[in-house]
Formats: sequence, C-alpha cells, structure tokens
Amino acid sequence: MNRPSSPFASFWMGGFECSTHRLRSGRRVDVIDATAHDRLAAQDYAALQSLGLSTVRDGLRWALIEWRPGEYDFSSAEAQVQAAQESGVQVAWDLLHYGYPDFLDPYSPEFAPAFAAYARAAGEFLARHTTGPLWVCPVNEISFFAWAGGEVGDFAPFAHGRGHELKRQLAGAAIAAMRALREVLPQVRFLLAEPLITVHRDPQRPQEWADADGFHASQFEALDMLLGRLYPELGGSPDLVDALGMNYYPVNQWVHHPQHGRRRVLEPADPEYRPLHELLAEVHGRYGLPLLLTETGTEGPARAAWLRWVAYEALTARAQGVPVLGVCLYPVVNHPGWADDRHCPNGLLDYPGTADQAGGRAADPSLAAALREVQRWESGELPAQAPPPPSEPLTLGAVLDRLALAAPTILAEAPLRHADGGFPAESFAALRRHGLLRAGLPGGLGYSLRGPELLELLRAVGRLSLPVARLYEGHLNALGLLERYGTARQLAEAAASGAVLGVWNTEEGAGLRAQRTPDGWQLEGNKTFTSGAQFVRPLLPAETEEGRLMLLAPAPLPPERFDHAFWQPLGMRASVSARAELSGLSLPPGSEVGVGGDYYQQPDFSGGALRFLAAQLGGAEAVLAAARGVLARLGRHEDDVQRLRFAEAAAGVEAAWQTVLEGERRLARQGAGALDYVALCRVVAEDACLRACEAAERAVGARGLLAPHDPERLIRDLRHYLRQPAPDAARLQVGAATLAEGFGGWS
Repeated sequence: MNRPSSPFASFWMGGFECSTHRLRSGRRVDVIDATAHDRLAAQDYAALQSLGLSTVRDGLRWALIEWRPGEYDFSSAEAQVQAAQESGVQVAWDLLHYGYPDFLDPYSPEFAPAFAAYARAAGEFLARHTTGPLWVCPVNEISFFAWAGGEVGDFAPFAHGRGHELKRQLAGAAIAAMRALREVLPQVRFLLAEPLITVHRDPQRPQEWADADGFHASQFEALDMLLGRLYPELGGSPDLVDALGMNYYPVNQWVHHPQHGRRRVLEPADPEYRPLHELLAEVHGRYGLPLLLTETGTEGPARAAWLRWVAYEALTARAQGVPVLGVCLYPVVNHPGWADDRHCPNGLLDYPGTADQAGGRAADPSLAAALREVQRWESGELPAQAPPPPSEPLTLGAVLDRLALAAPTILAEAPLRHADGGFPAESFAALRRHGLLRAGLPGGLGYSLRGPELLELLRAVGRLSLPVARLYEGHLNALGLLERYGTARQLAEAAASGAVLGVWNTEEGAGLRAQRTPDGWQLEGNKTFTSGAQFVRPLLPAETEEGRLMLLAPAPLPPERFDHAFWQPLGMRASVSARAELSGLSLPPGSEVGVGGDYYQQPDFSGGALRFLAAQLGGAEAVLAAARGVLARLGRHEDDVQRLRFAEAAAGVEAAWQTVLEGERRLARQGAGALDYVALCRVVAEDACLRACEAAERAVGARGLLAPHDPERLIRDLRHYLRQPAPDAARLQVGAATLAEGFGGWS
C-alpha cells in the first residue's frame, strides 16, 4: 500500500470539540468546559496515546482569551498546552472554532486585523509550549460557519442571506492571521478544515439543477480564497497552506431541495451515493495538496461501522495514489448538544468519571475495537472485501417521508402497468432511489423498521399501488429470511446490490427439487405465481435430501424460463406472476440459505400473513378514497346514504387494521394462541376489504366503474389480491379456536 511521508505523529487522530459560538437564545456554547477537557487535558491526552492516537486537534477559546480589545489572557488554555507538551502529543490548534469576542462584528473591517493580532499572540504563546513545528488551523469550517451564521442565522452573527459575504470576511481574516503568524514564527504550519459535501441533482426537479450545481461548487470557495484563486486581493496564496483537511459526516451527501429541511440525505448504500475515495481523489486533483479527514464520526451504535467504512475509503484513496495523511475521529469525547444539552454519544471517550472515581473516561468498546481493527489495516493490507456500508436508523416518519418522494412515480405508473401488464420498473427505481429497498434490515444495513412500523410502511405502499405492494412485500420477506437464516455476507451483498428480491414457494405437481452437485445445485421442476418473474432475484424453496431448503439465485432468471400466458388476470396484472420452468437450472455453491425446514419455521411462516394484510388494508383505503373522488365530482359526497355506507366501510377497515396491529403484538410476545389470532386477522381483514369494495361499487355506480376510472382498477386489484392461499382454512382455524375447551375469548 502506498504510504506518503507524513509530518504527523500518527495516521489515526482524535479531535476535541471546541466550539464557543453564541446561539440565538443568547447562550454561548463552550464544549471544552462542558466536557471538562480543559481540566482533564493530561488524562485525555494520555488516554488517546494509549489508544494509538498521537496526533490530536484541539482549540483555543478566543472569546475567553480576549476579554477586552487587545488584552490577552491565555490561562484558559494553560492546562491543555502544558499537558500536550508533557505528554508528547502532537496538537493542531484551532484559533477560531465558530466563537469570537462579543465586542467584534465579523462583517466589520476591524475583524480581520483583530483576529490577526490575536493569532500572533496565540502563536507566540503556543510556540513556548511546543516541541517541533507548530500546527495551526486558523478558522475551522469557513464554509459551514458562513452558512450557519451568515445565511440561515442559526448562530452568531445571526445574519440571513449574507453567507457569501461572511465567507469572504472569514477567509480574509484567516489569511491575515496566517501572514501575521508567519512573520513571528516562520516555521509555523497551517492545516485547513473545510466540509466535504456532495449535492446531487433531483431528477424530478430539473429546473433546480443549476442551483444544486452551484451549492455543490460553493464548498470550494473558501479554499479558493485562501489559496489565492478567488478574490486574490485578499492575499491568499498556495504557500500559506501545508495540508487540506476535509470534514466528512453521514449527512454530507444529499439531494438538492430549495427548502433545506426537505432535502433527502443519502447514505453510502444508496445507488447514487458517491464513494468517499472518489471525492478525496477529486479534491487532490483540484488542489494538488496532501489531505486529511480532519473530522469524521457519527452517533450511537453506528459509530464503529462508520469508522470501518471511512477507514476503508480513506485507505483505498491512499492506495490509489492520493496523499491521505490521516483520519481524525471527531469529536473524540461525548458532549452535550449545542442547542438542547442532550447527550451526544458520538465520541470514543465518555464523560469524566465513567471509568473510575478519579475522573477517567470510559472508552466505547465497539468503537475502540473498530479503531484497533482499522489501525491494523493502515499498517498492513486492506481486507479483501469492503465493510458493509453504514446506515443511520431512521424513524418511521422519516421513512414515510421518503415514500412520499417516491409516491408520484408509483401513482403515475400504476395505470400504465395495469394497461400493459408490465413490471413497475419506474416504481421500484423510485423506491431504490429513496433507499426504501433496505427498509426492515438491522442497523448498519438499513432502517431497522420492525413489527408495526414495517406493517405501516406496507399499508402506505398498498394505498399507492397493490401490485407494487405485493412485490415489495415479497422483497422485504426475502430480506427477512436472509437476515434470520442466511449468512452475514449473503445479507450484506443482497442489501448492497439494490436488486429487487422475491420468494417463490407455490408450485405444481411434484414442484421444485434440488440435487447437490460438486458445482453447486441442479434444479428440476417448476414454480407458479412467480411474482416479478425475470425482473426479480428469487429465493426458491426446494425439496432436497436435507428437507425443504431455500436457495438464493445469484441474479434474476432469463426470460425464456417464464410462461407469461399463465398470468392473464383481471387485477394485479403488474405483479407479473408468471409460471417458471426451472428444470436444468444450476445454482452455484453457497446458494443455500439456512438449513432444511427453516422456511416453514413458526411463527414467522404463518405470521408473515400480517404483511400482506397490511398492504391489502392500504388498498382498501385507496378504494374508498377513489370512490369518494368520484362522488365529489358527481356532487354526491354529502348525501346521507353515502355517509352511512362509507361510515360502515371505513369502520370495518380501521377495525381490521387495529386487529392486525394486535396480531403483530401477540406474535412479538410469542404467547399461546398467537397464530390463531393471525388467522383471526385474516378473516377480519378479508371481510373488511370486501365490504369496502362493495361500498365503493354501490356508491359510484356503473359510471364510476368504467375504465379508466380509478375505482374500477383498484377494486380489481384488491379483489384479486384477497385470494391468498387457504382462506377457508383460516376461518376453520378461528372457529376451532373459538369452540375449543377453555376458550376465554380473544382478549
């Protein structure tokens, strides 16, 4: 692996959060004080050294040092600089980390000279306690500072629409400070720290592509100013900069939206996400300077996965010739939130006293283990396989927001695919684009939706398109089976591939049989109702000598294996549920998922009915909504007869939904009778959906059921989807449970 020579004591670094800005509430943030780092600096530096972090980022608090104009008191920093000198830790010092003295206005012409004078005094103070070259970051994240303080007014100076002006002011101040420092300390070395972002165009909003491109390009303006490429009158020059630091977090790539709060943040597993190693190569190609990741990290249990992923990307860039000199865990200590004092579990080390009574900080065990692992990568060779892309768990609300972004595509395509019977490719492209093909996976791969939340998602998709919901439910079912019974590699590969999966169990005659061979598996037989046909990657339960075993095909099957004449329905046409002849098909070794009999494991096998019930109930809601639309156009939606009809139908659908949710709760508890209750859910949901169809048909009359009116298509889809296997068996199960001795009701 290519290892560029480095002026830093260690490749892996730790950074102490040192923000001191004022919030709109008037409160001044002081993270160094809140974490007691100024009082525990010696312990903190020793702890980092023990973990192999011999280079750190730390900061001075200008607002505490310069109480009055031109008077400097460095007592607030003495413990930090003395501990650094005594421990031998190499420190790159921030001089301005968002906070400045209250008597200064960063928009004023006095700001740059004042900052330069402070920088000169700070440099002389730091040099007295520094062995070797002094490293300084004059202004941290000029671009973010300018946006937060000058564009949206989140913190001082609380301006709006003046971000570019503030960016120029801060760059000018940084240049003045660097030149002042070079006058008194010719050997001082400068490290910059700027955000590394990627702003993606929204394919649905081409009128905003120029704005997206402009926002993306704006990240380089501060660096261009400091290097003399933009506004050369500020005095910027390449000889001022020794290394470029890029700050990179999980929120640093997003799809542009003019309303910042509605932008869609991308994750590494999203298809359009740009790999970090490519971004680092582009920055190096633009500036030709050595690079560091001066900040990177995330919160909670995703910290370890994020570090592994970032480490792999950074070391990949280095192996490809990009002079990456280091990666800095930032922040390295947990701290209270800026605005609300919430606990931010984002560090390697915790609050004082978590390790011992003397104030020691406990290390997060998973992140510490990940750090040891990536340190081995840096000194040896990268693993053969990239770690799985990390992913932040999202709330149900955030997932439904993503579905809302995909909804226009799904709604527009539904009647088209109903007409031609084609696979809803655009709908699944939208689900993939918005990250929804990984919903339901555990943290580190997906959104961790479970139980009622997953049912709510399927219900919402069912409102949009029942064929899409049917296919989507099969995809989520396949991922769930891989999670429970497959290997970690199978699950990670399937999740990262972006492929739509399916589970094909129904078959004719002798069904599907599989024989193990030296080359893998040889198949003989068929599958029917192969939803998705050649457009999905199937999971195939097959009879083997080991029992009924699931086999995962490496890719979708070729079209010639499917008999589409088998599938000529009136509803659910877009689910493309053909018949497949699989005789002679070979699958490679390692295609098996779990062991024989896993597919029929209870309560998961029968309990899975709750997923399609949720989708069906969403479809019933769509039927009622479409019928209401017809009545509104006819001016009949305020008729009392219609109100009574819709009241009964809506009450039935909602009662069925609550019954399904109770079924999920009982499954989670795995109590006696849970599967009997699932059968009850099937009975209640089927009856409610049929009543909704009848109410809609009676309400809209013949005119409302003529194509291309929505009620006609939606009713066809719902009535067809209700024909799930063994509905009478479910009713018999409910009746038997009700009449069983000792039955005490369904409570």
